[in-house]
Parts: sequence; structure tokens; C-alpha cells
Amino acid sequence: MIDIFANVFDTLMDWLYHIVQLAFSWINIPAFPAGLAGSIDSFLELVFDNLSLLGFFIRPSTIKLVVPVLLIVVNFELIYKLVMWIIRKLPFVSIQ
Repeated sequence: MIDIFANVFDTLMDWLYHIVQLAFSWINIPAFPAGLAGSIDSFLELVFDNLSLLGFFIRPSTIKLVVPVLLIVVNFELIYKLVMWIIRKLPFVSIQ
């Protein structure tokens, strides 16, 4: 069952990739500098190789739960304004 979903997801992502390529292939973007790419790669390797060190202090399942909640709490006002803007745009709700 999971293989079916994985195959469908891969097919959809391939289609999306080809649509984006077709739509934006005329834009000529310069190559990313190799030195900067190497710096980013080394930084990410440093972070993810030492992620087990964080596991001594905080469980990874706790991090997975707390980070999204923290983002929602920090941006609550913006999220509230966005939701209310969407609700106001619905004509059958008639909220002022």
C-alpha cells in the first residue's frame, strides 16, 4: 500500500518538475558558486552529524512536537489575521 502512494507521489513530483521546467526554462540563472555551496554543505553536515549530541538533552520526538507549536505561537497574530482575512472573503459567512 505504501509503495502505491510512493509511486503516485513520485509521478506527481516528476510531472510538477516538468511543468516548472517548461514554464521557466527561458530564464537564464547563473550557476551557484562552488565555494558557497561547499560552505553550506559543510555547515549542514556539522549540524546533522552532531544532532545526536542534542539527543542527550532533549528527545527527538519532543523536538518534532515543540518546533511547530513554537512557530505557531510566535506567529499567532499573523496566522490569526490570515485566517480572518480568508473567512471575510467567503460571501456566505458574512463576518465583518
